[in-house]
Amino acid sequence: MNPLLDRLLFLDLSTIKRIFSLFLFFGIIVQAAFSTNIQQETLAELQKALDEGGIAVESRPPALSLSGFLDSSYTYNFISAHSGKTAQQTAQIPTRMDSDGIAGGGWNLNQVYLVLEKPLSELNDWQAGFRTDLMVGQDAASMGMPDNLVGLSSPNSNGLALNISSFLLAQAYAQFRVPVGNGIDLKMGKFMSPFAFELMERPANVNFSYGLIFSNLIPEILVGFEAIYPFSSSLELTLGITDGGFNTARGGFPFFGEVNNEPFSSLFLGSLRYESPKKNALISSSLLIGPNGANPPGFGLYPLFAGAGVFRESPYNRSAPFVLGDIYGSWIPQVSHDRLLVAFELTGGFYNGGVALPSDPLVQRASANWYGASLWMKYQLTALFSIAFRQDWIEGSNNEILYQHVGRTDIWSSTLTFRIDLWENMMLRVEGRMDWGKDVAGEILLPLGLPGVPVSTGPAFFAALEAAYTFW
Repeated sequence: MNPLLDRLLFLDLSTIKRIFSLFLFFGIIVQAAFSTNIQQETLAELQKALDEGGIAVESRPPALSLSGFLDSSYTYNFISAHSGKTAQQTAQIPTRMDSDGIAGGGWNLNQVYLVLEKPLSELNDWQAGFRTDLMVGQDAASMGMPDNLVGLSSPNSNGLALNISSFLLAQAYAQFRVPVGNGIDLKMGKFMSPFAFELMERPANVNFSYGLIFSNLIPEILVGFEAIYPFSSSLELTLGITDGGFNTARGGFPFFGEVNNEPFSSLFLGSLRYESPKKNALISSSLLIGPNGANPPGFGLYPLFAGAGVFRESPYNRSAPFVLGDIYGSWIPQVSHDRLLVAFELTGGFYNGGVALPSDPLVQRASANWYGASLWMKYQLTALFSIAFRQDWIEGSNNEILYQHVGRTDIWSSTLTFRIDLWENMMLRVEGRMDWGKDVAGEILLPLGLPGVPVSTGPAFFAALEAAYTFW
């Protein structure tokens, strides 16, 4: 054969092999890329189907999370305030939270609130975590006695350290999940009570100032143990046993020289909460029972000694039957396109551990009862601007639960609040409030008040400007 022809045939065969290999290589690349696109599209469609079907891909929460907010304000109470006078020489509105009832006006650091938490995930398996809430500011002094750091566990130091350096450990508990049924969450330590529509965290409430029920009739903090069981995504049951005192971890330490360490002097807690599947309505009902509860709220002694309120112990308390009930609910009508919120709260209680005169106060018992009702309405006018209204009513019996009050008392309050959401986590609120009723203002340590500071039925007016920044 011709050598030249043989070489040409060899070159042609080599070229054909190279071209075939090249096409094969590109074919593999195109097929891989096409398969990758199909796989990505398939995964995207699958994720979309899972999301639309209400099935979420579960991921565990971070090991630790830090969140909180800062709340500051300027408040003014339109009652007589004279610099250099003592508390006994200055008019007060004792049924308001201390930090909302200061005579005259001033600038306030209400709360710097920090939450450090190892949260539990939504997985129904064995888990453990904790949560700690620290509040710094004037509200800490209002709510924290006698368990406040500034108070040094003295029983009647409330109001003497009402400043921005006060600290309150609002919550501190360990939490566990036991994978039984839908999962049981257990808490042990110091935790918020399930009572009350309003919360300690001011920016989370409909209004800036605290309502009469929150400030006077129910505990904000409980110390003890509770178990939470969700029957479904809508219905949740809470059962617990707590210390006999409110807002304090007494642990048997003496108050007013008395040790309240009696057996079975704890309070038993039960709470049932329902939230609609569309998350636009909820109702919560709670009950606190103490067959021999030791030192619940601080009661007064009719007709001579004023009440001490829910944030203070009282020397007139005794271990005795105690019952407190509360129910609240809220509703966002769908026809309002999520613009309107309507809420209500009803509360009432009974205590048979007070003392009465002229019999021996260490022996003679006297009962006390109290009631309260509140209504809220909030309307979102625009994405940035909303308006809210609150109407409150509370009543205390002769053995008074209301702070610095003696005798049966009826107090009313109306509050109007305007809110502007400047940024995603920054808001301003402007508020006006009016309180009136029997002995609503003055220095109410005696039935007739004190010379120069007469008791008034009101109305007592209040105005506030608030700025709050939240980081979550």
